[in-house]
This record gives sequence, C-alpha cells and structure tokens, in this order.
Amino acid sequence: MSATTLSALTEQQARHFRDLGYLRLPSPGLPGDLLGEVAELVRARTARLPTDQAKVYRLYQHDRALMHRLVAHPALTGPLTALLGPNVVYVLNRHNQGSLNSPGAQPVRLHRDILQPTRGLLTAVVYFEDATVETGCTWIVPGSHRAPYVGVPQPEGGGTWMDEHPELAELADQAVPVPVPAGGVLLFDGTVFHTVGANSGGATRTSVVLGYRAADELDAHPDPDRQVVVAGAQLYRGNDRPS
Repeated sequence: MSATTLSALTEQQARHFRDLGYLRLPSPGLPGDLLGEVAELVRARTARLPTDQAKVYRLYQHDRALMHRLVAHPALTGPLTALLGPNVVYVLNRHNQGSLNSPGAQPVRLHRDILQPTRGLLTAVVYFEDATVETGCTWIVPGSHRAPYVGVPQPEGGGTWMDEHPELAELADQAVPVPVPAGGVLLFDGTVFHTVGANSGGATRTSVVLGYRAADELDAHPDPDRQVVVAGAQLYRGNDRPS
C-alpha cells in the first residue's frame, strides 16, 4: 500500500496497535505543503517562548482553518477510523500542541497521557523533522496500556508518572525508541507509558501532538468548545431518546 493511497490500516497494523499500544506510520501521505504551513505556525509561535519552554498549546485555536486541514486529513482519519470506529473527534483539551525541541531542552520522564481509559485517548504525533534517537524521538513501553491504572494523577491534568509508583518499577527499563522520519506519524494509546527522549544531537525536532477519541455515542450534549468532529458524525445512541 503506497503512501498516497493509504486510507486505513491492514489487519496486522491494527493488531500491532491493540496488542502493543502503538503504531509507526513512516509515510502516511500527508501533503508536504500542509506540513510546511503547520511547521511554520509552530515555529512562529514557539519563537516567542524561552528555549526550554518551546511548546505552544491550543494550537488548533491559533489557526482553525489550517489546523483543521491537518487534524481531519484522510491520511490521519483513515487509520484513526480503523482503530476508533467511524465517528471520531479531535480533542481540544488534551494535547493540541506544537513543540520545538532543541538539543538538551526536553526532560525525560515516562508517563501516561490520561489517568484511566474513561473515554479513551489516541495520541498522534506528526513530525516535521526526523525524530531519531539523537534528536529525542519518543520512547514507548510496549504493552504498558495493559498495566494497572494506578496512582496520583499529574498536577493540572494529565495521566500518571511512572516513577511515582513502585509497582511499575520493573517496566521502567523496558522502554524502546521509536524513530519516525519527517512527514511520518506515531500513533499510541493514551494509557501507554512513553516519554520524549533526550535531544543529544545538533538539530531541532519540530512536531505537533494531537489527541483523538471515538465520538461518545452516550453523550447527549457534546461540548463543541472541547471537541471537533473529524470523521463521521456526533451521534447520540442513548436509549433514553424520545420514542
């Protein structure tokens, strides 16, 4: 299956994601001009920040038209619907951020993106520059989405820090690097333990981190300020609907 025709996942790819909690898509087929425009948005916004804080949140709200072209592009929504089902929303209140990682700027700490799979979260990282071991690619603990849901959550939202929970200590040395080339995407379950690697190279690594979930079919009043439909529709399927 070529990069230009990729619209879904093979059975083997979907099984890899479900079993190990992550999937690398080196060439999903995102247009180069779109990637360039989003990369420029990230660089322009992070240029205003200290180098050790080069992360801009609420990225979708900075340029809705441009970001919607990215988050709803078929090269992303095809794989997403294969994993989440036909109705998918982009989450505005988790991730929705762009990062410019300079050498040595990023702390390394294994964590989950959500505390528990209440609604679920699928994280998609889109890379504008090669993410190598030297430039601090993401490290994943394969299969850790099946580990117990434990502990005190991160302050101000977020999931769980692995190093705060002794019962998870034996997983800490099981993380593996997942290099992804420029233009590629890394998908992972929000409950998989992961971390950005240390950037020990001489180059930056620019990326965006996007959050998706299946549209909640039991939510009668979805909040449009916190989610955007990117595939299918927001359907209500509760059995309390008027007959």
